[in-house]
Amino acid sequence: MNSHEPKSEEPSDNLVTPRRRTGLDHQPSVRKIHRARIRLIVCLWTLPVYILTVWILLSNRQPIDLFMFFYFVLCAGFWLDVARRRCPACAKQFYVKNILLNLTTQKCVHCSLDMVSTKLPRDNKVNF
Repeated sequence: MNSHEPKSEEPSDNLVTPRRRTGLDHQPSVRKIHRARIRLIVCLWTLPVYILTVWILLSNRQPIDLFMFFYFVLCAGFWLDVARRRCPACAKQFYVKNILLNLTTQKCVHCSLDMVSTKLPRDNKVNF
C-alpha cells in the first residue's frame, strides 16, 4: 500500500468515537431546568401577596414568624433548585456564570444551548 493513497474512512473496532447528542436528546433535562425556573419566577411574583398578608397580620396584631419562615424557606428552596440545575450539553450550571443567577436568558450562560430549540413541537390537534 502506497503511503500517499488516502486511508479508508472505516472506523476500526478498537476505536471509540463519541456520539454527538442532538438537541432533542437534551429535551427531558431542559424541561426540568425550565420548570425550576418557572417555579422561582412564580414564587417571586407572589411577593406582593406576601407583603399584603404580612401587613394584614401586623395590623391585626397577629404573629408573622411562622408565615415569614415558610415563605423564605420556600423561596430559598426554589432558588437553590434553579442554581443547582446543570446544562445537559456542557454540565455546568445553566443559569449561573458568576455569583448571580441570570433568569432572563433562554440559553445556557456557558455553551448557549437554547432551551426553546430543544423542545419538541407541540401538537395543536385535539384528540378525542
